[in-house]
Amino acid sequence: MHSSAERFESRREFLRAAGRGGLLALLAAVSGLAAWSRGSAGRRCARQGVCRGCAVFASCSLPQALSAKDAQAGG
Repeated sequence: MHSSAERFESRREFLRAAGRGGLLALLAAVSGLAAWSRGSAGRRCARQGVCRGCAVFASCSLPQALSAKDAQAGG
């Protein structure tokens, strides 16, 4: 049979592992939320504002690209 000291150590290790797992999940969730909500705020233009010929122009939401898309649409 297990002594109470062994059960206490086992419980302590379980709680430590659960705490670490919970913190890791929380960190992943916060990081994912920050990346998702940031959108284009943290991105930079790779072509220094020259949208013509840019490979990501169609999906770009940076202000320069939005302006170029508006001009292209005739607005």
